[in-house]
Amino acid sequence: MEKPDLYVVARFLDIMYSNGSSMKKTNIQMLVGVNYPRFMEYLEWLIKHELVASSVDEDGIERIKLTPKGIESYHRFVDWIKETLDRVKI
Repeated sequence: MEKPDLYVVARFLDIMYSNGSSMKKTNIQMLVGVNYPRFMEYLEWLIKHELVASSVDEDGIERIKLTPKGIESYHRFVDWIKETLDRVKI
């Protein structure tokens, strides 16, 4: 993916930050609101840019969480969108 939709990236970061812990991919995908193949493109892009990380829990379930860089990006990018574009739903 060369040029991701930044609102999708913002939704992804907002959902992950609001949850506060690691999440299953399917739960994130449903909340982001894109189809699964498109979600996987965004997930790969976010992992490549070190905004999220994937891990496997003790039950063998893959979970996704924000990295420190992802948290910083949330505060810089999503907070800016919320402040600048008042009342715009991410």
